[in-house]
Amino acid sequence: MTLPSRVSSRSAPSSSPTVSRRRALQGGAAAVALAGVGAGGLAGCTANPATGRQTFMGFQSIDDDVALGGREFPKLVQAFGGAYEDRRVQGYVQDVTRRLVPHTEFPNLPYTVTVLNTPIVNAFALPGGYVGVTRGLMALASNEAELASVIGHEMGHVNARHSAERQGQGLLASLGVLVLGVATGSSEIAQLAGSVAQLYVQSYSRDQEFEADMLGGRYMTRAGYDPEGMVGLLATLREQSQVEAAMKGLPAGAVDEYNMMSTHPRTIDRTRAALQQAAATTPPNPVVGRDPYLQAIDGLVFGDSPDQGIIDGNTFIHPGLRLRFQVPPGYVLRNGQTAVRAQGRDGGVIQFDMAPLKGDVARTLEAMLADANAQGFERLSVNGMPGATAGVMLNTNQGSAQGQVVMVDVGRGRAARFLFAASPNRFGALSRGFRETTYSLMTLSAAEARSIRPRRLDIRRAGRGDTVARLSRGLPYGRYNADWFRLLNDMPPGGEVQAGQVVKVVTT
Repeated sequence: MTLPSRVSSRSAPSSSPTVSRRRALQGGAAAVALAGVGAGGLAGCTANPATGRQTFMGFQSIDDDVALGGREFPKLVQAFGGAYEDRRVQGYVQDVTRRLVPHTEFPNLPYTVTVLNTPIVNAFALPGGYVGVTRGLMALASNEAELASVIGHEMGHVNARHSAERQGQGLLASLGVLVLGVATGSSEIAQLAGSVAQLYVQSYSRDQEFEADMLGGRYMTRAGYDPEGMVGLLATLREQSQVEAAMKGLPAGAVDEYNMMSTHPRTIDRTRAALQQAAATTPPNPVVGRDPYLQAIDGLVFGDSPDQGIIDGNTFIHPGLRLRFQVPPGYVLRNGQTAVRAQGRDGGVIQFDMAPLKGDVARTLEAMLADANAQGFERLSVNGMPGATAGVMLNTNQGSAQGQVVMVDVGRGRAARFLFAASPNRFGALSRGFRETTYSLMTLSAAEARSIRPRRLDIRRAGRGDTVARLSRGLPYGRYNADWFRLLNDMPPGGEVQAGQVVKVVTT
């Protein structure tokens, strides 16, 4: 969670070029509504050199793509934690990008690939060649070919002009010809509401994903990379989504809304078919690039950055706010741009954020909930800090829920705010855990805040006696540490490390 003052004052982050693993798997209504339709098709249709298809682009040119992407990309970068400020990492990704660019259909676009400072595992493309790859995705990737596959895939979206197709479809929808149904699921992405950038972080169609894989496979193999990098990384992303689902007590097939498997719906079989259609045969002496890639990401921040707050198991610590709290066992914490959320296996939900405080905390809460039919206002003290609480009823997409709002005066005109929610028939059983979370809120001393350090990847050789259990201790996932260690190191379930094996270890 970013400090509110920093969110409002941060200037548009700078961008730098960048680029993205594993050899693990060897119309009649339109004619009435629109003028300019004749035997040749819909006015505004153009043949795309990447796909060979004629598609309505909403009268948007390539120059319009560049202008739109340049205007909206800084908003996207800011919404996902800003640019990751590491010249070595950005420079490495820049070099891979440059290797791919000459093999695209639009090599003169101002390709800008930026590593985003977020642990979310994803990548996005905006029109005109603007691409974001998260450091969370880079941590999972294992070699340069996998990195090239991610950037190549996003370049495929750019060159196929999939975003312009969406623009065209949106224009048609406004004319009453099509109904464009798009939905964001992610609260992070919802922050982009009202911005054109919102459109480009929603999931693509399966046909568009197939085209992007086909084009990305074409680019990376022509650049000399092993196409198995695309399949290997996809396998790892699927495994990661399964581990995330298990952590939340969800079925293995449930894909997290933040995960690349949600915004880029793909299967390994379809990706292989796309590579075959692209004639993406393995080039002579294909580049895999495991050693240079691991050297480039040695020291990469893993998980949350201290600037945004750190999740350590069921504890959230924010050195900038100088606050910490704990959620009950079994809850999975998720750090967002403006709030921290925790989901319990038992259906409970906890949200934490900061709110401005003007005067008395109880009166501020009462004014805030004036239109919410709140009841049961009560003052309280949380570790010496004045607070207030009230009950509310909530309407959610899963029906009504019972909620409790708690505000605590943490000084400097700010209040820490919790929202606890559950179905009405479960709230009573969960209320003890909610109270324990409230009273776990504590302030950090200046020295404690300064002592908070980010977790980082440490590339090393396993020694004699090293085991998965031992090497995974630095990860913040508790009982799932071993699963995450195997994800990071492309190890099968139950696999063990061998002496001398190069591994990614997470340390502080």
